[in-house]
Amino acid sequence: MFGKTFLPKELADPRRILITHFGSTAEIVRAVPLLVALRHRFPYADIAWLIGEHAAPILLDHWAVNRFIVVRSDWFKHPSEIRRIRQRLRTFAPQVAINPQNSFGSSLATWLANAKYRIGFGGKQSQRLHNIHVISEEKQQIEQNLQLLQPFGIFGIGIGFDMPECEKDRIAAKNILHKKGIHDNVRFALLNISAESPATRWQEERYGIVAQYLLDQWNLPSLIVWSGYEQELRRAESAVHAAHGSAFQAPWTTLAERRSLAKSATIFIGSDTAELQLAAAVDTPCVGLFGPTSALENAPFGQEHHTVQAEQQTRKRTLLRTLLMGEMDAISPEMVYEKCDTVLTAITSTGVIPMRQTPPSQKKVA
Repeated sequence: MFGKTFLPKELADPRRILITHFGSTAEIVRAVPLLVALRHRFPYADIAWLIGEHAAPILLDHWAVNRFIVVRSDWFKHPSEIRRIRQRLRTFAPQVAINPQNSFGSSLATWLANAKYRIGFGGKQSQRLHNIHVISEEKQQIEQNLQLLQPFGIFGIGIGFDMPECEKDRIAAKNILHKKGIHDNVRFALLNISAESPATRWQEERYGIVAQYLLDQWNLPSLIVWSGYEQELRRAESAVHAAHGSAFQAPWTTLAERRSLAKSATIFIGSDTAELQLAAAVDTPCVGLFGPTSALENAPFGQEHHTVQAEQQTRKRTLLRTLLMGEMDAISPEMVYEKCDTVLTAITSTGVIPMRQTPPSQKKVA
């Protein structure tokens, strides 16, 4: 079909488009450029997104979506939920359904919607439920998702997020910074000590060491944020203690508030989390720390972002073995220093932050 000189009406000018993606928040953020590209190409289309309830608050105000269909992550395991979602999808009646997630649940949703064209990747779980299969050779997940636009005749587009910011979240973030003495004209680093799993967690003491380096070498104080668990609060306190006065601890915040904090930051440092993807989406330069997950596939998109990838083991991985391997422990503070220097040197050259007094070679050793 791609070789034809014309497209079916439903693909050339669709009136109702459904995106089915209810994966992790980080994965959903990486799918936003697909949404933005669709909106720019079809400004008058009615676009709906089948999204998980955990990630819905991040996108609820996004200008490119007309409506959300919010579901539980395990909706497809419950007959009553399947009937309810099927009814909502049939009421919307999309002409085209797009599945960036490529899981059984998201593929099932495209089929339940009864769309004439159901676009997805050519994985085993989706071959029978999609009728247009896209084979992508891209490794980076954002670029991979954009390949799903090819059936619409969309090629070689730019990447944009246009992430919304609620005024309430912006004010909350501003108040947190002011209470810590970080006013509008003060540059700072945002360090996220939380992780999606124990296997992707970096030692909190090392975050404190990095914060001390940033203050000594770049005159950048650090704000340490964490997710809403007691264990993470204790880890944040340990990181602040290890920073020896060079970092502040943020109070409990929502994910949306952490996005607003990231938007105000000079640099963001953290492991492979939703916060990392959101910081990149609001144009804050990032240093991502990757252990068992692949930086090649999941890194923030753009030359202003840098990653540190721990050496991955080649043996078959189980959860217990992953925890015992300690891949994140292989990332030393010195490796993070180097990436921070690269990011901040680029920012310095544009005059965003003042030049440091100490040459890059004089680095602290953990």
